Amino acid sequence: MITQNIRTAQSGTPDHLPAPLSSLFIVRMSAIGDTILSSRTQRLAREKGYAPVLVTGAANASLVHCMPHLAGACLFSDAGLSFLLRPEGSASFSEVGKNEFLKNLKIPRGGAADGSLPVADLQATGRSKRAFAEIDKLLKSQNIRTKKYVVNKLSFWRIVLVLWSFLAFKQWQGRTPPQWLRKKLKPVRELQRELFDRIPSLEENAVHLPANGLIVPTKNSSAETVETGNAKHYVVLQLGSSFRLKSWPREHFRKLTELLLANTSVRIVLCGGNDDKPVGVYLKFQNPERIADMTGTTTLQETLALIGGASYVVTGDSFAGHAADLMGVPASVLFGATHPLLGFEPEGTHTFVHHAALSCSPCSRHGQGECRFRNIRCMTSIKPEEVFTKIEQILSAQRQKQDATPTQF
Repeated sequence: MITQNIRTAQSGTPDHLPAPLSSLFIVRMSAIGDTILSSRTQRLAREKGYAPVLVTGAANASLVHCMPHLAGACLFSDAGLSFLLRPEGSASFSEVGKNEFLKNLKIPRGGAADGSLPVADLQATGRSKRAFAEIDKLLKSQNIRTKKYVVNKLSFWRIVLVLWSFLAFKQWQGRTPPQWLRKKLKPVRELQRELFDRIPSLEENAVHLPANGLIVPTKNSSAETVETGNAKHYVVLQLGSSFRLKSWPREHFRKLTELLLANTSVRIVLCGGNDDKPVGVYLKFQNPERIADMTGTTTLQETLALIGGASYVVTGDSFAGHAADLMGVPASVLFGATHPLLGFEPEGTHTFVHHAALSCSPCSRHGQGECRFRNIRCMTSIKPEEVFTKIEQILSAQRQKQDATPTQF
C-alpha cells in the first residue's frame, strides 16, 4: 500500500504576535462547523489587542489545537470544566488546573473597557447562557467583572425565510426570496464582525493578521501518512452531513467519481463518519487504486488535514465547507434543505456555492426533518457535471500556475 505525506496548512501560532494585555472570552458551545467559524472572531480579537479564550464543549477539544490565534480554552463536559493554555511563543496547548488558568488571565485596566473582561456570546441560546453563567461565576470568585456582548442572530428573519418557503405548494426552479427579505438577512461572519465592532479596542496591542484562522498540527503523525496513493494531487469528497437532507445522493457522487476517473489523473479521498461507510464501499469499488476510502477511520484533525492538503473539496453544508473556506482550499459547497441566505455560505472567492434555488428551500434552519415532497429535489437538482466543471477549471488553473513557476536548481 502506497502512502503519501499530505500537504497541510502551516502549523503553530504566528511568530509576530505581541503579548496582549487582556483576555477575551468567546462562547461557542454548538456543533463542529459553528465552532470552526468562531476562528474568524479569534482573529478579530487579536486585531483588537486581546488574547482570545474559547469556551466550548469538551467534544470540540481537538479543534482548539487547530486554532492558531487562541490563547486558551474552557471545555465543558459532564465531569465539569477543564482548562487549556498556550504558553507564550508555543504552538501547542497544555492542560492546567483552575488556579493556574485564572492566574494567567489578563484583565484590562481603565479606558473604554472599564476594567471588565469582555465575553462574546456567538450563540445566544440557552446553552451559551448557561456556559456564560458558569464562566461569570468562576471569574467573580476572583473579583473579576465581565461585560457580555451577544451576537444578533437575526433568528426572526431566518424563521420568516423558512416560512416563506412553506408558502410554495410546488417546487418551482429559480424562485428567490423577495428583495425586502433578502435585505434583512446577513452572513454569520458579518454579524460576528458587528459584535466585535462593539467591543473596545486596545490599540496599543492591535495587530493585523491574515484571514487564515485554521491549521493542522504537524505533530498529528496519523494525518501525515493518510493513505492517498502516489499521486501529487487529490480531491476530497465529504460524503455525509449532520442531517440527511444536506447530503448529496450517492448516485451523484458515483457519477462525479466516474467523471474524475475518466478525465483527470487525481486521486479521490472519501471522508465521512461511520454512517457513510456503505457509500464509501460503493464508490471505492470502481477503482481501488485511485480511490481511498477513509470513511469512519479518521479523527477530526486527520479529516481537517486531508482537507488542508486537497486540490479540491466537495461537501454539503457542513464543517468541511467552513474548513476549506478558512484554509484557502477550493471547494464546491452544496446547499439543499438549507439556504445560503441563512448566513453560512463561504466567504472566500475560492469556494463555490451550488444551490438549485427551489421555492421550497430552505425547509428548515439547520436541515433537519424530512422532505415534504419526498424527493429531496433540492439536492438531486445539483448535477455532478456542474460540480465537475468547477473542479476541472480549478485543476487546470493549478496546472498552469505550476507550469509557470520557474524550476529551482
